[in-house]
Amino acid sequence: MAKFATFITLLFAALVLFAAFEAPTMVEAQKLCERPSGTWSGVCGDNNACKNQCIRLEGAQHGSCNYVFPAHKCICYFTC
Repeated sequence: MAKFATFITLLFAALVLFAAFEAPTMVEAQKLCERPSGTWSGVCGDNNACKNQCIRLEGAQHGSCNYVFPAHKCICYFTC
């Protein structure tokens, strides 16, 4: 029984050691800067339309309707 416990302990230690050296794959994140859309007019109520307009007309990476006092505005996200 002592040999079995030693074997399990060594196996567990080997797995912990292996997991410690396993480096996760990391992708370098792009920093995005936000800017109100220059082509959107009025209150923004459709995220998809805002996103498409930011990408197609303004060359942004992304777009969404965000609340900016006093109303929802179309915000475009560009690579910094």
